[in-house]
Amino acid sequence: MSHEAPAEEDVQGAKRAVVAGGGVVGLTTGLAVGRAGFETLVCEQDPEIRGVGAALGLWANALAVFDRLGAGETIRAAGVPSGIRYQDPAGQVVDEYYGDLADVDYVVLTRQRLNELLAEALGPDHLRTGAQVTGYRDHDEGVVVELADGTAIDAVLLVGADGVYSRVREQLSPGETAREHPGHLAWRGIVAESAIPEITVERYVIGRERTRGGVVRSGGGTVFWVIAQLKAPPVNGSGKGEALARVPHLYNGGWPFAPREAIEATPEDRVVRNRVLYVPRQHRWVSRHVALAGDSAHAGSPHITSGASLGIEDAAVLADLLTAHPDVPGALQAYEADRVPRYAEVHRWADQVADAADEPHVYAKEFFDIIRWMLGR
Repeated sequence: MSHEAPAEEDVQGAKRAVVAGGGVVGLTTGLAVGRAGFETLVCEQDPEIRGVGAALGLWANALAVFDRLGAGETIRAAGVPSGIRYQDPAGQVVDEYYGDLADVDYVVLTRQRLNELLAEALGPDHLRTGAQVTGYRDHDEGVVVELADGTAIDAVLLVGADGVYSRVREQLSPGETAREHPGHLAWRGIVAESAIPEITVERYVIGRERTRGGVVRSGGGTVFWVIAQLKAPPVNGSGKGEALARVPHLYNGGWPFAPREAIEATPEDRVVRNRVLYVPRQHRWVSRHVALAGDSAHAGSPHITSGASLGIEDAAVLADLLTAHPDVPGALQAYEADRVPRYAEVHRWADQVADAADEPHVYAKEFFDIIRWMLGR
C-alpha cells in the first residue's frame, strides 16, 4: 500500500482536507473548504467529471454561495434565469402563492456544465478522477482516507459528498442505506432548443395521478424536460415510452405545451429514468474528523427542487464553521448541531408537499411555503 506524507503541513502550510465525490456538492465543498485555509483534494470515482440527472435549478441561497466563492458570475452566464411557476392540465395558472418569490434569483443549467465550471474553478491540482474513497480511519490527530487503488491519504478532514450510496456514510452510520421513495419515479432529458417548437411559457404542470412535469430552458441552446409521478403504478417498457404515457395526465389541450415534443425529440438512450431514492433522516453527521454533506446526508425527493441548493448551503456552513473554530472536531460538532435540526424541518416540509400532490392549488401553496422557509423569507 502506498502512503502519502502526513497532512499536518501541506505544500503551502495548509492542513489537508479530502472530499469524497466530484459532483455539485463535492466540488463546491472543495472550493469552500479551500477558501477556509485547507489544502483540498476532491476525489471522484469516475474517470472524468460528469453530470448525472440532466439539469437542475439553483435557488438564491446556492447562488449566494457561488458568489462568495467567485464562481457566481460564470455560473449565471452559463444558465438561464428562470422561476418555478405552476398551472393545472387545463392551463389555469396557479400563481396566488408565488407573490414575493417573483424577485428571487433562480437559475437553470445542465449538471454537466455546472460541474465543468466548478472543476475549472477548483483547478486540476485539487481534483483527482478515477479515485474512489472506500473507507477511512479516524484517529486523534486526523483521518487516513483509503482509496480503492490501495492509496492512503493523511488528512485532518474528510467530507463525504459521495451521494446516496455514500461509502463514507456507510462507515460513519452503518445500516443507514438509501431507500426507494415508494412508487416515486422521474424521467428527464435535455434536447436542443431548436428541436422543439418555440417555448412560449415556462411553467410546470401539476397534473392528474400525482404527476408533475414541464420544460424549461437550461442554457447553451438546450432545454430540460422532466416528468415525475408519486405513487406510480409498476412500469415496463422504454423510459421514453413511459414518459410519453404520462403526458395525458398533464395536458387537456388548448394551450401551448412543449413536453411531448421535447420527449419525442430525445433519443431513447438519453432519457434518464430514476426510481427516486432518499436517505433516512440522519442524527449523526460527523465524527472527529469526518463529516457528511449533500445527498450523502440528506438525499430527498426532487419534488421540492431544492436538493442541490441545500447541499451547496452545507458546503458554505461547513467552511464558515471551520474558519470560526480553532480545531476541526469542534467545527464539525457545530456543523452537526446546525444541520440536523434544519433537515428535520426539510423532511417535514417535503412530506407535506408530497401529501398535497392530488390538488394543484394545495401543492403549489405547500411548495412555495418550503421555498420561503429555506430562503428565510
